[in-house]
Amino acid sequence: MTRAVFLQGTSPYKYIPAFDIELFLSANPKDVKQAVLAGYPAGQILNGEIVDDLSDPELRIAFDFDGVIADDEAEEIYQNTGQLNEFHNHEEEKVDIPHNPGPLKDFLQRISDIQKLELEKAEQDATYKPVLKISIVTARNAPSHKRVINTMRAWDIMVNEAFFMGGVEKSRVLEVMRPHMFFDDQRLHLEASSSVLPSVHVPFGVANKKIAS
Repeated sequence: MTRAVFLQGTSPYKYIPAFDIELFLSANPKDVKQAVLAGYPAGQILNGEIVDDLSDPELRIAFDFDGVIADDEAEEIYQNTGQLNEFHNHEEEKVDIPHNPGPLKDFLQRISDIQKLELEKAEQDATYKPVLKISIVTARNAPSHKRVINTMRAWDIMVNEAFFMGGVEKSRVLEVMRPHMFFDDQRLHLEASSSVLPSVHVPFGVANKKIAS
């Protein structure tokens, strides 16, 4: 860490573009809300009793998909109709059309670029073991998983693992994976895991608008 900003307690979100920041994190929900309303990618770090394993050589980062990596176009279909089949029909119709980027797409792109550099280094040096590990953990299941895969390919972003949970509680996978950070746009998906692993609420999209209203 080479840069620091001291603002006597005032919100730092307006300096995001000055530092070319792809993700603003804060435990202060007011700062995060202001950043999101201003159109910046931001997330609230939730409280938890986290113990870091210093012997762990990996850096594991897990993302929800809709409302985090992609926009909430598909989520809006489900929220407005309440019908899972309408959601699946929509995604099947657009299976070959990549999603529009969500708030953390550019952040993920930068991580993916670092991961590609790691793979290049591993090809040149057989003793090097890549550190970064990227996962998607989403409530989607078949057949809506196909559009996720096609979107990631269109963006040229590689992930190491993808879990399409289809109704199974996400925390059951996360407790095994033990990511160093998990991003989700819905707090109900974070409540079970936030006490034991670093969790970030991304207050974006129609699900959060409904809660706020």
